Amino acid sequence: MITIALALQKGGVGKTTTAASLGMELARAGNRVLLVDTDHQGNLTLALGVAVGPDDPTIYELLINPALAQQLPVVATDYGVDLIPATMRLAGAETRLSSKYGREQLLRNALRSAREHYDYILIDSPPSLGLLTANALVAADTIVVPLQAHWFALNAMEQLGETIQEIRAISPALHIGGIVLTMVDKRTGLSRDIERVAREAYGELVFEATIPLSTRLAEAPATGQPIAAYAGDSAGAVAYRALAEEVRQRWPAAEGGRDAT
Repeated sequence: MITIALALQKGGVGKTTTAASLGMELARAGNRVLLVDTDHQGNLTLALGVAVGPDDPTIYELLINPALAQQLPVVATDYGVDLIPATMRLAGAETRLSSKYGREQLLRNALRSAREHYDYILIDSPPSLGLLTANALVAADTIVVPLQAHWFALNAMEQLGETIQEIRAISPALHIGGIVLTMVDKRTGLSRDIERVAREAYGELVFEATIPLSTRLAEAPATGQPIAAYAGDSAGAVAYRALAEEVRQRWPAAEGGRDAT
């Protein structure tokens, strides 16, 4: 199995949409998939239509109380994937966790048992480079970067690279395993230029599949559905199916991850 962190510190680049849509497509291909929401806004949780009650355990309780790792707060969704949800309670986590020993490794330790039960674990990280993102990166085998077709997002890659270098003190093998271009409008020179520069700079790391700028993709999270459920024949849904196939080829379920033999 393999654990993939979806990460880039810039917001609005498509991390959550990619986590939900890619996760559903991997599940539809017969894989066991766990999604982990580590953003206090809980957008991935909302995008999957999961309602969390005030007393329901979430990723916050898991990080604060590692004993919950014996029975992870996993919710089954309607889309073939399991989810560890997040709510606004997570906003206070960084303060609570800042004094804990091994605070960057809490999520990795908590997910250790889950690795036996899933083929893919996808972690949706917040749009920052704080402690929650550090936990997502340390827990991951590799990183997939959703890279918006915009110069600001491309510039953010350098800062992410610096963070990865720091995280390697804990996880020496951590690396960027893939880059997916999102919000691509091939009618514009800007999108074409960004794609050209990204492919020249990062070569085979950039997936062939690109995610289009799409009204349907923008609408889907508000309905609590991944794009494949909301508009299965749309260009966005087709693009995520193609991306899922590339992910499966790049990291076959039976061979990926730290547990491979």
